Amino acid sequence: MITTIIILSVLLLTSIFVNINQLKKQETQTDYIDELETSNTEYYNFFQQLKTKVGQSNSVIKNADRLGAFEASDDVGTSFKIIKEVIEDLNKGF
Repeated sequence: MITTIIILSVLLLTSIFVNINQLKKQETQTDYIDELETSNTEYYNFFQQLKTKVGQSNSVIKNADRLGAFEASDDVGTSFKIIKEVIEDLNKGF
């Protein structure tokens, strides 16, 4: 009878220890998941704002050169074409 009580007591203590350990691990994982969700939301907001700014920049640059004056100039035209290509590439990516 005493042997049974000792064995059950040891099993109970082991079970309590294992359960407490698992609870700590679960809490750590929950915190990590919360941090990931926050990080993903921040990245999503950043890229949404970037997409909006690229679209606005694309409209502004097309409007600025609606007559083709910038593109026709040699010095300014080269820089303008590069900027325009970058904005168009970014616009395609979004």
